[in-house]
Amino acid sequence: MKISDLQKNKTVVQRYVDEIQNDHSIDAIESIFSDEFIDHMDTYGGLFQGIDGLKKGYTAAFQAFPDLKAIVRQMIAEEDMVVLHKTVMGTHRGEFRGIPATGKKVEYQSIYIFRIENNRISEYWGLQDELKLMQQLGVVAEDNSGKTD
Repeated sequence: MKISDLQKNKTVVQRYVDEIQNDHSIDAIESIFSDEFIDHMDTYGGLFQGIDGLKKGYTAAFQAFPDLKAIVRQMIAEEDMVVLHKTVMGTHRGEFRGIPATGKKVEYQSIYIFRIENNRISEYWGLQDELKLMQQLGVVAEDNSGKTD
């Protein structure tokens, strides 16, 4: 694979961060994601499967966190895959997964692997720091014991 192809793949993922996560453009989903998009994480019980699921999922996320932003920390491309490490932040101003608005600011890390096909995201796998997110929302208590078992 040529370097220019790797850069094109990284550009698709950067568009995802810029246009969808940071600009909150639901309309951009169709031009960035494949019609057959698969979320291997089964995010929020499968809410983000396919184009319709992505639209519903991001609409709900932006209602819960209207100032949601993501900052790219690292991006690595190889073959048809792009790995993205990012920081996500926002203020909890609407219901999120059954949790009423708290007004609390959150910030957590996530790492995703995207597969790019025909200049669109066709699949992704990943992890996000759900524990830290839930602790910041006050749903899960932080362990301040100092133990390092």
